[in-house]
Amino acid sequence: MVGITGGAFVIIPFLDYHCSIHLRNRMWRIFFFSIVLQCIFSYDAEAQLYVGPTIGGEVSKVYFFDGYRYNDFTPRPSFGFSGGFMASMRIHKNYVLNAQLLYSTRTKHIDPGAGYDPEFKFTSKMQFIELPIFYALEFKSLKGDLNGRGGKIKTYNWFAGAGPIVSYWLSGKSTMQSSNLREIHIDQIDYTTIFGADPSSGGQPITSNKEYVSEANRFQFGINFTGGLSFEPVGLHKIVTFVQFNFMQTFLAKSDVSLPTFDIDVLRARNHSIRLSVAYLLDTKIETSKKGKSTKGKEVKRKRR
Repeated sequence: MVGITGGAFVIIPFLDYHCSIHLRNRMWRIFFFSIVLQCIFSYDAEAQLYVGPTIGGEVSKVYFFDGYRYNDFTPRPSFGFSGGFMASMRIHKNYVLNAQLLYSTRTKHIDPGAGYDPEFKFTSKMQFIELPIFYALEFKSLKGDLNGRGGKIKTYNWFAGAGPIVSYWLSGKSTMQSSNLREIHIDQIDYTTIFGADPSSGGQPITSNKEYVSEANRFQFGINFTGGLSFEPVGLHKIVTFVQFNFMQTFLAKSDVSLPTFDIDVLRARNHSIRLSVAYLLDTKIETSKKGKSTKGKEVKRKRR
């Protein structure tokens, strides 16, 4: 892996003079991901690794890039959920590297602004595959009498960290209401998101249930800030609960979409979210942990004798 990153330092400056912008951007992405992979996989074989399921709920809201859109549309907070797997690995003393692989849903809810159709309402439910990675600094807290009086000492760790998040937009479905639809006696239309250009030359009919997004940014990047608590109530098991603030840096699409009703779906927007999650993690070094338990058991028996 060192050879890959080292070679990139030599190759990329060369490409800056001899290759297209598209190829240079691709090489920079490969270089970035090689560094991320190196951080994940180049660890000491004796490092402690926990793996397990995670689930969470989140509140998200879109923020428009073009300020004038706020005159026409008002974004509202919306609820979603996520679920998947989490890996947590202690790199050095108090430093822990965490990664999640999640399936998540986010909702974009838009109400009319002061200068738009008062009957307009647009709700879009989007599905993503996400990879949040955060490097955390962990602190241990003790609860109880250190001399053993008044019960056992209880410990928990609290941590804070940050890192990148990569999302892939899988699919989406939307529901819209507007005065244009009421005029033709339709209460609402349910759209299915189609990634790609509209194949029809004359545009879709007003009753079409397809929304073509020709310039969607299906890969989206952002920064997450995470903080939480971790407990180890039973030998092999670890419970982690944390709050994650995800600040996306990529627009949902390069341009807004004009719907068949001549209304606008604003996609030059970033979808930020706050997520509350809980994870149940298992130590992958089961044999080592069992040895520790058996040794402790023998010591207890000897003391009783």
